[in-house]
Amino acid sequence: MLDTPMPYILIGLVIYAIAYAVYSKYVDKRIWQSDPSRPTPAKQYFDGVEYFPISKYVLYGYQFKSVAALGPIVGPLIAVGFYGWLPALIWLIVGNFFIGWVQDYSAMMMSVRNDGRSMGPITYELLGNRARQLLLGYLIAYLIIITSVFAWVITTVFNQIPGTFIPILFILFTGVIFGHLVFRLKIDVLIATIVALVLVFAGIVLTVTFPQLRAPATNFLDDPRTFPLDVRTFPTQPGTYTVLFWLVVLAIIYYIGAVTPMPRFLLPTVYVGYLPAIIALILVIIAALATPFTGLKIAQAPVKNLWPTNPLENPQTGPLWPILFVTIACGAISGWHSLVSSGLTSKQLEFETDARPVGGGAMITEGIVGLSSVASVMILATYPLAAGAYVTGASTLTSALTGISRDAMNLFYAMFVAVMGMITSMLFVRVWRTVSAELFERNILGNRWVSPLVLILIMIFLAFTGSWVNLWLLFGGTNQLLAGLALLLVAVYLAKVKRPTWYVIYPGMFMAITTVAALLWEAYTYTAYLLANRPIGVQAAVQAKFGAGVVTVSNMVSAALGIILAIMGALMTYYLFRGYFKYRTAAKA
Repeated sequence: MLDTPMPYILIGLVIYAIAYAVYSKYVDKRIWQSDPSRPTPAKQYFDGVEYFPISKYVLYGYQFKSVAALGPIVGPLIAVGFYGWLPALIWLIVGNFFIGWVQDYSAMMMSVRNDGRSMGPITYELLGNRARQLLLGYLIAYLIIITSVFAWVITTVFNQIPGTFIPILFILFTGVIFGHLVFRLKIDVLIATIVALVLVFAGIVLTVTFPQLRAPATNFLDDPRTFPLDVRTFPTQPGTYTVLFWLVVLAIIYYIGAVTPMPRFLLPTVYVGYLPAIIALILVIIAALATPFTGLKIAQAPVKNLWPTNPLENPQTGPLWPILFVTIACGAISGWHSLVSSGLTSKQLEFETDARPVGGGAMITEGIVGLSSVASVMILATYPLAAGAYVTGASTLTSALTGISRDAMNLFYAMFVAVMGMITSMLFVRVWRTVSAELFERNILGNRWVSPLVLILIMIFLAFTGSWVNLWLLFGGTNQLLAGLALLLVAVYLAKVKRPTWYVIYPGMFMAITTVAALLWEAYTYTAYLLANRPIGVQAAVQAKFGAGVVTVSNMVSAALGIILAIMGALMTYYLFRGYFKYRTAAKA
């Protein structure tokens, strides 16, 4: 039994249950003292566009699908490939228990107690305009990186698993239908959910039943250096389109999600995407727990090389500290979640007491997604460091349990991975629009119709030309640093209102120090390859097709982003600590 994933996944589930049932309840009652009778911003400022109360059951689905993207899927499988499954599993469990749900829930409560405002205005009130401007500038750079790296992962899944985009189309259209049923026709949520589930799974069955909807897969999985790059040569069959073609398709979808009213498209689509995602997650966890009976064994080493220190020899990894803590970018903790919790979900919370199941519960569920990723690749002897590895492992686990064909399960989990990335990326672009409006309020860059286009164009360039694993680590460092900053901002707020801060200040300190170090390491790696005039990973294919100049520019941008973000993060940490000690001193006085 110890040579199967079952006991290790079970330990993680038990610890997560303790985190929610004991630790989160203690924090909710003793520190924040949530009150169901206190009016929330959704009720105080109801406008039907941004502020509107929603049932905690629907809002949990929205929050989970908004925060649970590609991070808890891709991050753990990269960490297992780097360091072995044991370090990855330990950080997933410990990080989520002490830091992950803490950030999501606390950022949400801080926003609720501040009229549903996002981190920018709250930072302005607590620390002043200079800190606010610094934070908004950091968010701009952060959203560029996270949107670009997710776009790369999604396009590779579309090329690896033919037909994946067909069920995605069903989810997008079903989201529009669901929104119309619930918000316009006032149909019961349960009935609308059943209709949505039928339509979503009809898309999967249709794609599996009619092979003509799917073309033979490209040879990307066999040799990632040979994927087609030039949009002028893409074939006309689904599944073999080029990376650039899929990036344009994603750009159109993201733009629509960024500029349309939330209840019409984005909110219902996020909820509809959550439905098959949660089913896929439950199924793969059950399959992992059943491995003693299905006969699937652990094939990965528990511990691998923990201290590679030469980037020219090991360009896609680095020392265990700090790289492990940014490789697993979301299953343990994620800065993106603070943006969703404080800028979006807090405006739809019906009761203050809903913050614990919505904020804390959704993050603990995301930790379970991370556990499913570790379980999926534990049983693979070898695998590429790409999202396709999760699809292979998850379909192997679930096919052994259910008897359903690997072909059908491959499509189901490819859709799961793609929808986890796509829907959250639509939120990235929408948040970019709001941050741009705040930062460039008197400039065309802040225009609601123009600002999404700026991010989308940058996304296409970086996703098309970057070395994706290193870009992933750069994203992880940026993402986790934002999480540290969010925790420290919550500590500043709690210090101001004279509440205990211990449960956020120490995790915030650890994440801030660790992630600044990780960003500097990635900047060092990109600089080393820039000076050596060498491509990293799949950049070799880009260089062969378009010349070394494109790769050089890409690496220069990436190295500069790493350095700038590390400096901005360090400065923001300074402002946060200064504000924290100011309010603590005032409280003691």
